[in-house]
Amino acid sequence: MPPDKTPPAKPAHELHISSVVVHARPEAVPAVSRTAASLAGVEVHAATDGGKLVITLETEDEQTIVSHLNTLSLLDGVLAATLVFHHVEPLLDADGGVP
Repeated sequence: MPPDKTPPAKPAHELHISSVVVHARPEAVPAVSRTAASLAGVEVHAATDGGKLVITLETEDEQTIVSHLNTLSLLDGVLAATLVFHHVEPLLDADGGVP
């Protein structure tokens, strides 16, 4: 059996802040909002009766952004989930350095 090629988990030294616009069928908005809000680091800021949702993600890495975006895209009633902003902020220790 080949050795595991999964890289070791790295400590979180970054905060990734992203925003996503979701377009859903109007009748699916309540369920999409509830499911999105249940994901770690996800906040639903606005949802219209017409099917638009504005969501932010606060994650430790890009992989979690991709995972959440994929989860949102595959929800029943979601027509599109689009990443519109991504910013990376280094996490600093008490001395102002990277831990």
